[in-house]
Amino acid sequence: MNYRISTGNGFLRADLLERETADETRTFLHSVVLATVNHRCSRVLVHVRLSKPLFTIERHGVLRTLKRIASDPTHKIAHLGDTLELGMSHDYVSLLGRQQGICLRSFQSEAEAVEWLKDRRREERRQPGQTAAPPLERREDERRETTEAIAPRSNELEAKGPVS
Repeated sequence: MNYRISTGNGFLRADLLERETADETRTFLHSVVLATVNHRCSRVLVHVRLSKPLFTIERHGVLRTLKRIASDPTHKIAHLGDTLELGMSHDYVSLLGRQQGICLRSFQSEAEAVEWLKDRRREERRQPGQTAAPPLERREDERRETTEAIAPRSNELEAKGPVS
């Protein structure tokens, strides 16, 4: 395992290479937490490459460690991986983290992750266990079709009369 932690552009960059075990993950994350404290920077880009995905995060204390960064209300943690499997693992970590109130997102592109980290707008805070529902998108014509299918037209009611 190799890792490098650096600062710049308003966030901490933590690159992790060739991680194989949960112990290596713990070592790396403890170093990231220490760096966030030393640099007073709670916006972190975690870029994982050439590493095995980790799905047993609760057992290995990953969220417990990330919560230390999340103690700063302005925190943001972006995950980025170089394989589909790492992306899936990061999506899972992000989902569980958000359920516990951690502002954590998984990205496929570094440019998107950096843009999100630099965005200083206040994030909506949720209570642990509460997830955000994605905004619903409806087209005007879809709404009309649904309304017509559910509510009969007034002239149809008059034509039917009482049921015997």
